[in-house]
Amino acid sequence: MAVTAAPGSAAFEVTSSVIAGLLLAAGLMVTLRLVRGPSTLDRAVALDALVAVVMAGIGLQSAIAGNSFYLPVLLVLSFLGFTGSVGVARFMALRDEAGTEDVDESEGTGEERIGEERIGEEDEAP
Repeated sequence: MAVTAAPGSAAFEVTSSVIAGLLLAAGLMVTLRLVRGPSTLDRAVALDALVAVVMAGIGLQSAIAGNSFYLPVLLVLSFLGFTGSVGVARFMALRDEAGTEDVDESEGTGEERIGEERIGEEDEAP
């Protein structure tokens, strides 16, 4: 026999609070990874994980409120998250075919990094 917590009971409220706290912690960690990077792929994966955390939060809110008003929103978010992940994966595959390893690093492409000095190259005066 499974033990279930009915909405409005003390066990349901405690469980909901614990889940909300864990989702908040996960959201903060994912946001930190989104900001810090260091690569474009890290940021893309963090954004996908952030969409999943937001979806879990919306699902928790729907369970607490006992309504299904936000279920279409969850469907739209899941579709956007999936298509975004596929788009990023396709972009990374095309970038790898082009021969560049990382968009964030322009080593070997002849491009200069913004805000950084070139190391090992001296300005030559004619």
